[in-house]
Amino acid sequence: MSSTSQEGAILSVNPLSCLHDEPVCIKVSGLKPNQDVTLHSSMKDVRNIHFMSYAHYRADGNGEVDVDVMESLGGEYEGVFPMGLFGSLAPAPNEYKYTRFFKRDVENPNLVTISVHDGHLSAETLCSSEASKPLSSVVHERHYMAPGVQRIPVRYGKVRGALFLPPGDGPFPGVVDMFGTAGGLLEFRSAQLASRGFASLALAFFNYDDLPKGLEEFDIAYFEEAVEYLLKHEKVLDFGVGAIGTSKGGDLAISMAVFVPSVIACVCINGYCAPAEIGMRVKDHVYPAFDLRYDYIRLTDTGVMMPLSCRPERKLVEKLVLPMEKSRAAFLFIVGADDRDVASEIHAQLAHRFLVMVWVLLVQAKGEI
Repeated sequence: MSSTSQEGAILSVNPLSCLHDEPVCIKVSGLKPNQDVTLHSSMKDVRNIHFMSYAHYRADGNGEVDVDVMESLGGEYEGVFPMGLFGSLAPAPNEYKYTRFFKRDVENPNLVTISVHDGHLSAETLCSSEASKPLSSVVHERHYMAPGVQRIPVRYGKVRGALFLPPGDGPFPGVVDMFGTAGGLLEFRSAQLASRGFASLALAFFNYDDLPKGLEEFDIAYFEEAVEYLLKHEKVLDFGVGAIGTSKGGDLAISMAVFVPSVIACVCINGYCAPAEIGMRVKDHVYPAFDLRYDYIRLTDTGVMMPLSCRPERKLVEKLVLPMEKSRAAFLFIVGADDRDVASEIHAQLAHRFLVMVWVLLVQAKGEI
């Protein structure tokens, strides 16, 4: 849990190894009273891209720093933020500033080196080859798969993906897990869901294995087949499954909740309430999509192109909202208001308004109000 240096500083990270969504306690002792120090976190992804964070602290009168209760005075964040050294990890100064971190190798943990340095240092100084040796350092492991979780490649009919099963005999609640137009197969959320007791199918829908390389017309039959696979599995509860999707995966999850009766719960994260860009075929009918308008773009002071893609289409989207009255699922919409690509707040509001309206009509039909 801790490492000691010749300077006498002791850095402790507890626990030293844990699941990716679990908090840790970071403390430093053996410092001088009121000594200024920099806490630094550093890790590399499978592409060898360096991510880092740092924060400035001042030891108390006993020469101790407790990240759980003490304020950061500067760096990547300020104030009390117990998991700030992880939550603010970003590309190092020598990397492309807008590189996005994707966890691809979920069977291996993220190895995060936590170190403490004398003085209040900058990111550039910390990454410099001439940087002084840290007072103390620890390598911390953050796992996506709990002990006993199984990863099973899936090739079932046309379905392609990976199934993650919790340890034990089950049966477990099942969920289909999807992401957006990045394509391929992202497994990190399914690995974490399985670590918390869900049988989770990370589902690819293009640019993976023998699936189409680009986005084409979606057919609900593919997603229905994925649900069929889950419900047939001996370790999955057979009364229904959930669907969770981010971005484009959000409207796919809603489509599943609407058109696949066995989907009884739906989580849409920064997604759409109507098909975006690509329509959804349900037997002989195609539910049309709205186009993302990338002519609404502004250039920020830092030179970043910032799309405002969905905001002008509200009236059009209202006409294309998926028929949620056909669903018996429970819905949860999670919105990141700072997302400048997907106006997910508008889509969540539209969906909420539509669902409330349907509920009122149903109650009125029963004569309860």
